[in-house]
Amino acid sequence: MWRRTTSWLSSLLLLWSCKRDLLAPRSGELVFSRDTVQFDSLFSTLLSPTQRLWVYNPHPYPVEIRRIYLEGGARSPFRFVFDGQEGPIHTPYILGARDSAQAFIQLRDTSFIDDTRSDRLIFEVGENRQAVLLHATLLAAYVYRDFGFDSAVVSLPSDKPVVIDGFFYVGPQGTLRITAGTRLYFSGRRWDSGPLQGELMSGLYIAGRLEVLGTPEAPVRMQGWRLEPYYAEAAGQWQGIWFFPSSYGNRLLHTELRQTSIGVRIDSTGDALTPKVYMEGCIIRDAANYGIVAQGFSPALSAQPILYAVNTLIYRCGQACAAFVGGGKHRLIHCTFLYDQGDIRRGQTALILSDFLRTESQVLTYPSDFFALNSAIWSTKEDAVAAEFRGANPQWVFDHCALRQKDPLPGSGNLYLSDLRLGSAAEGYPLREESPLIDAGRYDPVYSPRTDLLGRWRDTQPDIGVYEYIR
Repeated sequence: MWRRTTSWLSSLLLLWSCKRDLLAPRSGELVFSRDTVQFDSLFSTLLSPTQRLWVYNPHPYPVEIRRIYLEGGARSPFRFVFDGQEGPIHTPYILGARDSAQAFIQLRDTSFIDDTRSDRLIFEVGENRQAVLLHATLLAAYVYRDFGFDSAVVSLPSDKPVVIDGFFYVGPQGTLRITAGTRLYFSGRRWDSGPLQGELMSGLYIAGRLEVLGTPEAPVRMQGWRLEPYYAEAAGQWQGIWFFPSSYGNRLLHTELRQTSIGVRIDSTGDALTPKVYMEGCIIRDAANYGIVAQGFSPALSAQPILYAVNTLIYRCGQACAAFVGGGKHRLIHCTFLYDQGDIRRGQTALILSDFLRTESQVLTYPSDFFALNSAIWSTKEDAVAAEFRGANPQWVFDHCALRQKDPLPGSGNLYLSDLRLGSAAEGYPLREESPLIDAGRYDPVYSPRTDLLGRWRDTQPDIGVYEYIR
């Protein structure tokens, strides 16, 4: 019995010894998820985002990495952590057969402005050195963090990017003016307490007035602050612009809003003198939820619209391009709303209209006055307009509009189309030569704008939507 046990142990030890020799670490070339780690256009005075690099061992045996370090050493503007260890790492690291590990890289030096910095992350395997290039560009910027004012006129600077980290509040007696060519970038901070806990915080909160004075040649652009290509079309990076009930006389001219949760939110009705929000030549795209939400909920119509939008293009929104709820007065002139989401199970449609509020005990209705002229409203769903009215006499008219709709809507001269024959989303959906929208609009001396979204002159037989086709 003892002899058989000794024989069995000897065989086991021999097998273990062979297995250990078979799995002994060797040299071998590593594979990286990318050959360059790029920090695209970071802003000064702000924390650097962390970039991730995957390191793969494609071999059927472990690979011993002798050292991992930055070529620039202590002078490097970068720092890294590899598999939980802060670099540099000067002790051998064993990467298992067909296994992987992560390196997290940050820019630690933000003292340089409007310049670039580079270094290389070195992996020594045996006698070989493999390198991954690190590259960063840092931009000078004005930074406003949880900023607000009440009774002044404040103009944002336009010579450098403006970064909004948190809320930017304009009080009831204040006016915020943003001039042509200004670029605003918003962080992804969220409220950490209160009724909005967990919601995106960074945005413009307007209880007074907002004047955005872009031009066709120098539009004002607002977007999230992550400039890496991965985030270029990522929705929901910041809150958007929120107009409070006390806000009045707001103007957004040639303004582009990208990557918001809700592009423009308008609470309450307009006044007797000017529209609450006047938009002309604006683009809202890549909104996680809605391009525009306008809430009426007033027992009487105001003399001026809540929203008056001209030459305004809205597309790539998760729920709807626009939702006008609780009634109120609204005007859309030469607008294009395209609900272009591929998954028809998600979201709603291009335009939502309603005039009621359902409470626990009753349904409250509010007067509604909606008018759209020469506008294209289209959806990947069968009905581009979803309207539900409970009031006695809602006013809603579509005049010479292009729509996708199963049943005709109130109004005249409308086209009901399954295909608008437009260019691609990457181009902003321009008119193609064969588009039925060309020359299909109606000139109106009161409403018709002289130019299109791009500043091109319109003729007396205008095209439907934001563009005038130039032959």
